[in-house]
Amino acid sequence: MSVHLVRIDSRLVHGQVLEAWAPQLEVDAILVVDGPRAGDAFHRAIFGALSRPGLEVRVETPQDAAALLGGAWQTRRVLVLFEGLPQALAGRAAGVPFRHLNLGNLHPRPGSRPVTASVHLTPEDWRDLARLRAEGVEVEARAVPGDRSPPLVAPHGEED
Repeated sequence: MSVHLVRIDSRLVHGQVLEAWAPQLEVDAILVVDGPRAGDAFHRAIFGALSRPGLEVRVETPQDAAALLGGAWQTRRVLVLFEGLPQALAGRAAGVPFRHLNLGNLHPRPGSRPVTASVHLTPEDWRDLARLRAEGVEVEARAVPGDRSPPLVAPHGEED
């Protein structure tokens, strides 16, 4: 399979991704899956500018990402990024394959509680995680490869 990590990160492509995860996983492509950004020429140019020799960075819609991963990028080593859980669910529904999900950075939002220093989850996030887990997806919370994921247990009543 071409997908070596699927990560949720509010910041998308930044130092942790480019300097820690990409080298650790030896990926040659980063695929940001985001419909609105993929349709915006400015965002496409920004993400494309983050490419470097041996590492291509692209932004695609969920449908185009699924087609790319199932076609031209089948033999690439890819790190897939979503901005949040709703985007990950949309990507999965469109056919972006993943059985493991890394929660890297989810900024504090109204109603969220910290799970780690960089991951804050709302009751809606816990419900989305429960849905993914019911589909067989393993979930961890690690900012960088050397971190250990804490047990991800929803506060009472938030995973219903």
